[in-house]
Amino acid sequence: MKLNLLNKTFIVSGSSKGIGLKIAENLLMEGSNVIITGRSKNIIKKQYKKLNLKFGPKVQYVDGDIKKNSVLKKIKKILKKKWKKLDGIVANAGSVKMNVASFTSEKDFNWYQNNFFMNAFKFVNYFINEIKKNQGSIIFISSIASLKDLDAPFGYASSKLSINLYSKFLANKLSKYNVRVNNIIPGNIYFKGGNWDKKIKKNPSKVKKMIKDLVPLGRFGKPEEIADLTTFLLSPKSNFMTGAQIVIDGGQIIKR
Repeated sequence: MKLNLLNKTFIVSGSSKGIGLKIAENLLMEGSNVIITGRSKNIIKKQYKKLNLKFGPKVQYVDGDIKKNSVLKKIKKILKKKWKKLDGIVANAGSVKMNVASFTSEKDFNWYQNNFFMNAFKFVNYFINEIKKNQGSIIFISSIASLKDLDAPFGYASSKLSINLYSKFLANKLSKYNVRVNNIIPGNIYFKGGNWDKKIKKNPSKVKKMIKDLVPLGRFGKPEEIADLTTFLLSPKSNFMTGAQIVIDGGQIIKR
């Protein structure tokens, strides 16, 4: 299936590894122009160099915290200089908090809201006018922890739930501009160096049992599976889809 994304322009936040990186790679393989972002200058620059060898000037990068106006301005500057239009954005950026105080910790709650929901909120809002000009598309990346108690920290689950609600709100408000807004809700996604990779190294038998007991398809999801869905949703092939909340979790949330 040809997705008709040749020379379309996208920004993917949190694209130095995992899901975000695979989304960027998918879009580049479709012939799109892509700006990738990441907090770590060393990591995002390393990924940029790899992609640049294959895709040349169709990929650009910006390092820094996506919540900061200075970083958002850098992205917009590249956008205006290189391609002058924006066809879609993917709000994927987030952080991992290694030490969670307790499920009632106000400090932890605020940390998650700031590093997940506010990441997405500020990023998307900053580029809304650019998206409206081109009748583009917005994709949020959430989590099944927003739909069911999976023993995730409450702050994390609530921040992802906020993303779910905001995506629905925007889908309604932006429909009059022919802007589509969709939300992907992944389950457990494994990639090397990711959170699940660290958990497996720490306690492989526990993780293996959890996947066997809780996921009907009996395995982790792959970043490329989320990337394939994202690419489709950004393409004209999904032009009648907006406001969708699409779960891709191997059946975990239907498991009793």
